[in-house]
Amino acid sequence: MNSHKSKVWSWSLGAAVFFLVCGLSFWAYWIMWGQYHERTEDAYVNGNMVMVMPFEDGVVKTIFVDNAQIVEAGQPLVELDTHDFLIAFDREAASLADTVREVAKLFYKVEELRAKQVVAEADLIRARLDYEHRKALVEDASVSREDFEHSETALAAAAAHVTEVVKELEGTLALVENTTVATHPKVEHAKAALRKAFLALHRCIVVAPARGLIGQRKVQVGQWVRATDSLMALVPLDQVWVDANYREVSLRHLRIGQPVEITSDMYGTDVTFHGHVVGLNPGTGSVFSILPPQNATGNWIKIIQRVPVKISLSAEEIASHPLVLGLSMTTHVDTHNRMGKRLPENTAARPIYTTAVYDEELEGAEQVIAAIIADNMP
Repeated sequence: MNSHKSKVWSWSLGAAVFFLVCGLSFWAYWIMWGQYHERTEDAYVNGNMVMVMPFEDGVVKTIFVDNAQIVEAGQPLVELDTHDFLIAFDREAASLADTVREVAKLFYKVEELRAKQVVAEADLIRARLDYEHRKALVEDASVSREDFEHSETALAAAAAHVTEVVKELEGTLALVENTTVATHPKVEHAKAALRKAFLALHRCIVVAPARGLIGQRKVQVGQWVRATDSLMALVPLDQVWVDANYREVSLRHLRIGQPVEITSDMYGTDVTFHGHVVGLNPGTGSVFSILPPQNATGNWIKIIQRVPVKISLSAEEIASHPLVLGLSMTTHVDTHNRMGKRLPENTAARPIYTTAVYDEELEGAEQVIAAIIADNMP
């Protein structure tokens, strides 16, 4: 009996020691590490997805890429048939040439009217002299009254003709003053129309705005597409981040800039990504859903909400271990440093993303315009 009691006592003591050690271990873990780390598996890779659309309506002639292919910025993706655009370009080129000739005629018209003004003023001088001569002679009957009246009428007509020519000259000058043939408003309008046609012809080739991976290709050869149609998706794999959906009770100590260790189901725990907390979304996921919840009802059950936390990724790490959108991730936020801000500060306006593939689309247009103007100048 004593032996049995001794065994029970020993077992109870051992169990007490075991639970005490476990409790102390958990307390030490919580004090040193656990309270400073927030973890969630409700995290996914997110990033920019560019829906590639044509700038013009047309028939698809060529497709250069397919799903799961990497493309470089500026690389051709789709080509539209160019026949209609070539016709439009030729029409605008002819319109520019015709406009240059018409405007040149205005400048010649100015010179013509100036010459007519000289002639009209000479006729006016002659008519005035004839009138003065006949006025002096009509009193002694050296000339007839009829002849004098004719000279008086001719003087009035000559004066009116001078006024007519001067006003016509002023009107024509108003059309060409302070300009040249090449800079005339009508020519500028024709030049702009030609640039538009040149640009539309150039944009028959749809290019990639950035380097990325192609997905969701829907376009087919021979298909009529509009400028609002989505041809395919382009995902720049260097522009990805993680959206970690933390419970609201886990946000107490989260701050911008805190370091994060991230693992993915794709690579497993052998590969650890490193990032930083960028910030919190301005609302829970349910608020931004298509049908936001209505909690002002008679029956209500409290449900812990989750808030998306944006986490940046190291560019070098995602270059060596690429991630695609939607991958499941596990995030560990180190909250030792709790001095940071919850909300970002207002920053100066600057572009976040940009592309240069459209900067040179009008290259060559000015040379074409200059050649047309030179060929049609008198």
